[in-house]
Amino acid sequence: MSMWRKKGHDGAAYKTAGELGHSQFGTPLDQILNTRVRPPIGKWLMVPANWGGYDKDAKQWSQTTAPLVWGMWIERNPGAVHPGREAVARTALELQTYAEKYGGFDPTQPVEIVTYLYVPDPNRHAFPLHLWVDDRPGLTVEQATTDAGAISTPVAEEFSTDMLGVGRKVTCHGTLDPQPGDLPGTRSMWVSVYYAFAIPGRQAVVTVRATDTDLGWMSAASDDLDEFVRSVRLEIIGGKPFTLGPTQS
Repeated sequence: MSMWRKKGHDGAAYKTAGELGHSQFGTPLDQILNTRVRPPIGKWLMVPANWGGYDKDAKQWSQTTAPLVWGMWIERNPGAVHPGREAVARTALELQTYAEKYGGFDPTQPVEIVTYLYVPDPNRHAFPLHLWVDDRPGLTVEQATTDAGAISTPVAEEFSTDMLGVGRKVTCHGTLDPQPGDLPGTRSMWVSVYYAFAIPGRQAVVTVRATDTDLGWMSAASDDLDEFVRSVRLEIIGGKPFTLGPTQS
């Protein structure tokens, strides 16, 4: 299993949960929950969690994926004109930037964080969404949706899905550190949307976070974010579906 990591006793190497028999936080191997998502085609891209094989590296994946993104967009928009090689190259560069930052395996993370990119229209910039299952003991959905960088009172609401049950959705805002070239006294804002679901009978909180600096773009994506979260499914080792209910072990 390549998802959950813990340092070996010598502090130098990282071992898998399969090698240890449990996660970093002590969750037994057969109790670890993984996520599976079936988002709508043409809106979301999953950044590969491992490089090698078909997805050789971030550059190769990005150069292969960018033409497909534009091709799907043209199919969904009859009459649209192909943007040309320069536009495809810009999209490839954007995808590569995200792939280098979030793709591949990171052994320092205690849990696997899977990143998806929201790209319903390649004429606009993509933004990332992160999905993970957090098994820290005692973690609550309130803690999982708290952002220390928020500058105003977050907007919280109940949110439920058939597969994850009743959870919490929180929208919060913050400011970025000044960047070179910014006008004196100005600071850019960001918006984050969190979703969290505590899984009954398990030491697990399914968490989703989407973040962008374009508040209008994030607002326009609200329905698609909800739809994405409703498509999240859970699995246990071996790919066996996990469903909520009193009979689920």
